[in-house]
Amino acid sequence: MIRVEVSLRGGLADRLPGGRTTLELPAGSRADGILGQLGLPDVHCIVVVNGAAMARTTELHDGDRVLLYPPMAGGMEVIARARGRR
Repeated sequence: MIRVEVSLRGGLADRLPGGRTTLELPAGSRADGILGQLGLPDVHCIVVVNGAAMARTTELHDGDRVLLYPPMAGGMEVIARARGRR
C-alpha cells in the first residue's frame, strides 16, 4: 500500500471537505485511480504530481503529492510548456 496526499483545485475543490485528503492505494496505482476512488472517473483535469504536470496514467509512489486542476482556457499550453513541447 502507498499513501498519497490529494488536493482538488478550482471547481473540483468542493468535492472534498477542505479540498484535500490522504488516500491509501495499492502499490502500482496510477493517478487516474485517484479519480475513480473519489467517484470522478470521467472528470477531465490536469494532474500535477510533486509539482510537475503528468499524464493520468502516471504511476504513483508512497508520499506523492497530487493536485488535480479542472482545465481552464490556456491549460493545454501550460501542460505543453511543462513537457517541453511548446
